[in-house]
Amino acid sequence: MKKIIIYISILSLITSCELTDVLDNDPPNNLVAENVVQNETDAKALLNGVYTTITSRTNALYYMYTELIPSAMVGSMSQTGGGSINGQFSVNDVLYDNFYVRDLWLVFYKVIDASNNSIVLTSQLTEDQISASVKEEIIGEAHFLRAMATFDALRYFGQFFDSSSNLGVILRTEPSNFVTRNKKRSTVEETYAQILSDIEVALEKAPDYSVSYRGSKTAAKALKAKVLLYQGKYAEAAAVADEVITDGFVSLEPTFEAAFSDGLNSSEMILMTYRDENSDSEDNNRKRFYFGRVASGWFTDLIEGDPRQALTYSGSSVLKTNNTEAFRPTYFMRLAEMYLIKAEGLAFSGASLEDSSAPLNIIRNRATIGDSPATTIEELKDDIFNEITRELAFENGSEWFAAIRFNKIMTLKPTITSSNQYILPIPEEEINGNGSITLADQNPGYE
Repeated sequence: MKKIIIYISILSLITSCELTDVLDNDPPNNLVAENVVQNETDAKALLNGVYTTITSRTNALYYMYTELIPSAMVGSMSQTGGGSINGQFSVNDVLYDNFYVRDLWLVFYKVIDASNNSIVLTSQLTEDQISASVKEEIIGEAHFLRAMATFDALRYFGQFFDSSSNLGVILRTEPSNFVTRNKKRSTVEETYAQILSDIEVALEKAPDYSVSYRGSKTAAKALKAKVLLYQGKYAEAAAVADEVITDGFVSLEPTFEAAFSDGLNSSEMILMTYRDENSDSEDNNRKRFYFGRVASGWFTDLIEGDPRQALTYSGSSVLKTNNTEAFRPTYFMRLAEMYLIKAEGLAFSGASLEDSSAPLNIIRNRATIGDSPATTIEELKDDIFNEITRELAFENGSEWFAAIRFNKIMTLKPTITSSNQYILPIPEEEINGNGSITLADQNPGYE
C-alpha cells in the first residue's frame, strides 16, 4: 500500500505540468521514465493512479460533480450547494469564472494526462521489465480511460451535439509539459475521431471484463455505443449496444433494486467507482457530505408513482447514488443503459415500432410497469426519454444529455433559451495558460 501511495504521489507531480501550474515552475528533471516506471509493478501502480485521480476526495469533481452539475442544469436537482456559485447551474446562468467549472475541466485533463503518462511510460518498458500481455492490457486500459475523460470533456465543454462544429475540445495525446502544453481546440469531428481511435485500441488490448471498477473491452464497447449515439450514428450505436447485451460478460439483475444493492457484485454494472467500508470514509468519499437535493417539478412529476421512485430518492434526498449500504459509488455505465441506447438508436434510425420498442420493454417490464403503450415512433421516442429519466436518473448526467438529444430541454427548463447553455465556458485559466487559446476561442455566450 505504501508503494502505491508513493506512485500516486509521483503521478500527481507528473500531471501537475499543465495550464497555469507550469508557467512559473521549472520542470522537475528527475521525473523521467528511467526512475518513475522501471518494471511491471511500477506500471500497474501508475495505472492505478489514473483511477485514483477519478475517485480521490481531492478530485471529487469527477465522481461527484458529474452527478450534481448536470442534474442541477436539467432540474432533477434543485441545488448543488456552494451558495451562488453552484446556484448558477440551477438557473442555467453559469459565469466564465465559476471555479467548479474550472475544477471540472481540470479533473478531466488530469485523468487524460495521467492516462498519457501511463501509455508512454509503460510503452517504453522492455520485455525483461514487463510481460507482453500485461504491457498490452495496461496500455489498452489507459486508452479507454483517456477516451472516457476526453468524451466527458467534450460533453461538458464542446458542442458535442453538432458534428460540424469547430468547437470541440483540446486533444491531449501526450504528457503535458512545457513543449506540449500550448494546443488549440480541435473540431467536434476531430474530437470524436480521437475518442473512437482510443476506444479501438482499448477493444484490441484492454483486458476482458472481470470487475466493474476497471476498464475492459466490455466497458470500451459500451462507451463506443454511447459515443456513436451522441454522434447521431443511430443504427451503429444500436448494433454496438446489442453486442454488449449479447456478449454475456454482464447481465441484467432481476430487479432494479438489486442493480444497486448488490454493489460491486452487481451483474449489470459495466463501470462504477470502487467503494468499500475502507474507502467510504471522510478522507476518501465526499459523498458522505452529499448535498444534492431532488427538485420538485417535471422530474418528480414524471417519476412519481413509478416503482423506482422510492429507490431513487426520498423526500428531497438522493438515495441511488448516495446508497450507504453500497458505500456511495458513482455509476458510469451499466447494462440497462445499453438496452436504452439500443431502443433510442433503433427508433431514430427508421426501425419498426416493434423492433424499437423491444429493448425498451425489457427495462420497463423489469420495473414492473409493462410494455410501452406507444402506437407511433414519435410516441415511442417520448417513452424512451421518459424511461432514460426514470431508470438512469443521477447516473453520469443521463437525464441532462438525453433532454438535449431528444430536443426537450428548453421545454423542461424555461431558464434555457439557447443552445449556448448546453455547454460550459472554457475556464479563464486555460485561456490564460495555453498560448494557442485566446478569448476568441471561448464558447458562444460566454465572451
